[in-house]
Amino acid sequence: MGVIDTRSAVLDAALASFTELGYEQTTIARILHRSGVSNGALFHHFQTKEAIADALYVEAMASFQEGLWELLRRRPRSLRAAVRGTISHQLHWIEEHEDRARFLYVRGHLEWDSPAGAELVELNRSLASAYRDWMAPLVEAGEIRPMSMLMLTAVVTGPAHAIARRWLAGHLSSPLHAYLAELADGACAALTGKPVASRRRPRPCSRHGRIRLELLADDGSVIAGGEATAE
Repeated sequence: MGVIDTRSAVLDAALASFTELGYEQTTIARILHRSGVSNGALFHHFQTKEAIADALYVEAMASFQEGLWELLRRRPRSLRAAVRGTISHQLHWIEEHEDRARFLYVRGHLEWDSPAGAELVELNRSLASAYRDWMAPLVEAGEIRPMSMLMLTAVVTGPAHAIARRWLAGHLSSPLHAYLAELADGACAALTGKPVASRRRPRPCSRHGRIRLELLADDGSVIAGGEATAE
C-alpha cells in the first residue's frame, strides 16, 4: 500500500468509525483494525486520534471548496448566477457526502493555532480572495452592498447550513435541492437590498377626545347638533 493509499485508508476508516460510533467512542485501535494498515504506518502519518480528525476535517473542506473554485473559474455572469451556483453546490455536496458533512457539523471547528487549523485558514483565505476579486466590479457598480466576507458568507450559506443540519438529522422529508430557489432569492435580496430605514416612533394617542353629533332629517337637513367628550 502506497503512502497516499495508507493515508486515505486511515481517513476513510476514521470517518466510518466516527459516523458509526462517534468521535469519543472511536479508538486508534478501532481505526487501525478498520483501515487494515500497520501500527507503524498509521503513526507515520498521525500521532493522535485528534490529528486524524483534524486531517479529515481539512480534507472534507478542501473537497467542498473544489466545487466553489470550479464555479469561479466559469466566471458567473451575474450576482444571481454566482449565489445560486454557490448554494446549489453546497446542497449537492452535502447530499452526496452525508457522512463528511455530518462530521463537519459535529466537529464544529479546528483550533486555529494547530497545523491543520493553519492549513484551513490558508484554504479559506485563498477562496475568499477569489470571491472578493470576482465581486469587486459588482460592489463598485452598487449591485452588491459593501460588507465583510464574514457577513457575506453568513448571508449566502448560513440559511442553507441551518436547513442541512435538519435534513441530516432526518427532520426533513424533501431533498435539500427543494429549498434552492428560496435560499437563492433570500440571499440575493440580502446582498442587494438597501439598509432598513429607521422607523419613526408612532405619535402617542390621546386618551380623551371630542366628538360632534348631528341629527339628520329624512331629506338630509340637520335638525339638531351637539358635542360631547369621549374617552
